Parts: sequence; C-alpha cells; structure tokens
Amino acid sequence: MDPEEQDLVSRDEAPILETMRSIYSAVPMHHLGAIHGKIAGAMIVANAIVDSLPLIHGPVGCAFQRKLNPFTLSSTFYDSPCTNLNNVDVVYGAEEKLGKAIVEAYERYSPRLIIVITTCTTDLIGDDINAVVQKAKEKVGCGVIYSTGDFVGKSRPVGIQDSLYALADQMICREDVDRNEGSVNLINSPTQRNALKCREMASLLLQMGIKINKICFDQTTTRDMMDLAAADLNITGYRMSWAELMKKKMNVEYCKITGWDRYNKKKDPEMISPYGIAGSCRVLEEIARIMGREGEADSVIKKNRAAAESRLETLSRELKGVRVAVPVGFSLNLLKDIGVDVAALIYRTQTLTHGVTDRAIQEIERANLKLAEIYGFHPQLLVNPTPEEELETFRNRQIDLVMAPAKIAHFYNKEGIRTVDVNDFSQTKLNVGFLPSIDLCIVFREAMGRVRVRSPLLDLMEFDSGINNLSPHWARVALSFHHLRSRKFKQGSYYHFQGLAGVALNEHNI
Repeated sequence: MDPEEQDLVSRDEAPILETMRSIYSAVPMHHLGAIHGKIAGAMIVANAIVDSLPLIHGPVGCAFQRKLNPFTLSSTFYDSPCTNLNNVDVVYGAEEKLGKAIVEAYERYSPRLIIVITTCTTDLIGDDINAVVQKAKEKVGCGVIYSTGDFVGKSRPVGIQDSLYALADQMICREDVDRNEGSVNLINSPTQRNALKCREMASLLLQMGIKINKICFDQTTTRDMMDLAAADLNITGYRMSWAELMKKKMNVEYCKITGWDRYNKKKDPEMISPYGIAGSCRVLEEIARIMGREGEADSVIKKNRAAAESRLETLSRELKGVRVAVPVGFSLNLLKDIGVDVAALIYRTQTLTHGVTDRAIQEIERANLKLAEIYGFHPQLLVNPTPEEELETFRNRQIDLVMAPAKIAHFYNKEGIRTVDVNDFSQTKLNVGFLPSIDLCIVFREAMGRVRVRSPLLDLMEFDSGINNLSPHWARVALSFHHLRSRKFKQGSYYHFQGLAGVALNEHNI
C-alpha cells in the first residue's frame, strides 16, 4: 500500500516503512546522529505512559525520524501514527484531518490517552489544535491532550517538559480530587522508568509516617498520572514546570532533590548532590520538614545512617588507598563514603555546549573542584583530554580504577586499567538513600578483584581514533550529522568537534 494514500501510517500497513525500520533501527550511531527536539521529547513521555498513544500531526517524515534514529535499540516507538500531511493540507489547513485522525487512532489502537504532537509544519499554518482536540474528545472514549512545544518556553529537556506541562494543565489539574492526606509522589525522569530506584527512599519515608501516593515513571498508566493530584507533595529530580503548575493550581507542594538553586544562594557545593549519606540526609530532612514530620524523621535517619556507616566501615577496608578517576558530575559524596582517593576528574564538555551556557560549564567545574577540596581529594582535572593525555595522567597519578561508560571501557582495559560502568550504576542504583554507598563499595571491590584484561574482545575491532566507541565508518557518518546540524557550522570554516575520547576532529575527517 502506498503510504501517501493513507490518513494514518502504521508499521502493519506501510511495508516500505517497515523495511526501512528493519534496516535502520539497529544502527550504532543513533545517539550521536539522532535529531533532538520537541517531537522526540514528547514521544519519550508518551512511551513512558504505557496506555497512551502519540499522534504526530505533520508530514510522515516527522513520524519516521525516530524510527531512523531510535533512542535505544529496544525502544523505537513502533506505534506512532501520523496525520501524513501533504501540500494541499498545508495550503488549506489540516484541522479536519486531525479530527479524523484522533478518532481513527482511538478505534485502531484503543489507548487510554492520545497525545497530539504538533510539528513545525502545523505550527506554521496555524491550525487551532485546542478546538480540534476539544471537539474530538466527544467522539472518543479516552483522554486527548496536545503538546506544541510552546507551553514552557526554553525549559529543558525540550519536549519532555512541555508534554508533562500539557498533561498537568489539560488533565491532572482539576477540582474533583479526593486528596490522599499526608502522601507524596516520587517522580523519576520519563527517560529512566525505574521504580526500583525509589524503593529505598519510599521505605524511609514510610518509616517516618509519610505515605507514598504514586511512583512515576515505571509501568505508569494514564490513571496513575491523574492520581498525582491527590498527593500533598511532588518530589522530583530537577526543576519541572508541570510540578510548579500543580503547586499554583492545586496547592500540591513541590520539592526538587537536586540542589543547584541552593548552591547558587550559598555557593556551598555540598548542597548540590542529593546522593551519598550526607546528601540523602539533607533531602530526607527537607521532605520531613515540608510534611511536618521532623520528629519522626530524626530517629529514622539516625538509625539507618548508623547501620550504613557500620557496614561501610567493614566493606571499605579493602579500598583504602585505591586511586580512581571519575567523570565530573558523578557524586563525590559517594566516593567519600567508601574511602577511595579521587586522583583524577575527567570533564567532557562537548555535549554540554548544546544546552548549557559557558558560564554554567565553568561553574560546574568550580563546584566540583571545591567539593573535592572539602572532602580531602586532590585530583588532577582533565578537560576534554586526548586519549594520550588521559593515559599519561593515569600513569603519572597511578590510577587503579576508572569510572567510565561500558562502551569505551575497552580503551582503558587494553592498557591494564580496571573499569566500573558509571552509566549502569547511575541508572540502576543511584538514588536517595543509604544503600547506594554500600552498593558502590561492593561494585568497586568486585572490580578490583577482577584480573586485569589487556585483550578485551572489543579490542579486536578497529575503532575510530576520535570517537573511539564507533568504527571509522560510523564515526564519519555520526560526525557528518553533528557537523551539519551544528549552529557553529559555516561553509568554508573548520569546525572542530571533540569526540568521546577527546580527540579534535575537523571536517577533513568526514
């Protein structure tokens, strides 16, 4: 069937798109070549709510770009219908087509929620999305909201903030809510969807007499999102505009555990991280204060802290004197808890430059160095180092262990340096509580007990000298994408891109 003749495109009815998906869904460049933006962010939210469906209002290419560049190899958003606009729709408007698409999407997929995601095309032609959505709600048996990318200005992550704000504004905030007095919501990022990360925090809050209303996002349903309105407090990892809206409209209090705003007031770097023993105590005490449970919290925190410190005293003995290199941004609180010596800090600013100001990048560096000084560490700071600079520093500083992503671990392993996967630990074990320090101690002990491997299997492959987790072919393709989309790109000029390993690459490499 010709996709141009369809009102909605699905994988079952568009063989050519299915063929393209089969070819490209496993390309190893998707993180480096992917196109970020409001559509991607909105689809992350839709994917995090298990019974919701994204409906992309725009040309078919807008729906297909995420199949060409999936976020992960296991998450390609196969059910992503599109209104498939053509030139006629752009000239005469596509409101009627959107209304029909909402009804058709409901009849075909039976979701509990449809999230209409507008595109650049429909934003420019000025369709009245709100009017169409309100009218279509009368014809379907599910909730319908829309996200335009304009609700929260420049708040990041792009698209995620806007879609969550749309959910709060158009569905969650309402008058007929039975409140769950004395309860809180624990909110993860929609990109994580790991409720186990909140398990210890939930247990500690329950010990204080604070009830858990909902934990999001992990197998989260539309009903779960609606029930967020019943709590007294939203606890989030970072600033979320939708939580601020709930406070304004429904008087649901709001607490973000990451403390950059507190740091900005006092310039105390210990206020930033909510992790480790000290950071977790600070966060738990703040939540207890908001909920009026200071008395109960004091005894709970002291008891659990004493138990954790007692266990760490035994477990960390083998780690005394172990010298480690870690990326800037990983919680130094945890490393202080387990007694290792942070001898090198690796600061890669390449990805930060697209969403963080130069001033903020410098402030992050100052805060981490000051925190290291407070904890008695004297690390050498490496900013975007080349592989040679990195290895030379590690030899001079006698580094025993490097915290690095698994995809570049072979780079260190072939030099006889042991590694710990920083991403795996951060994504699966890092949370507010006392167990992460114990878990990290165990992970380090296991890593130090492994035989040094100088010929890892991945080292048998040829890797690019700059982006050293990709082969030379895919590195050139990824660099081409980055080069073309860079705002610093100027025809005839040399734009240098620092790869993951820190080697300066320019357009002669493409």
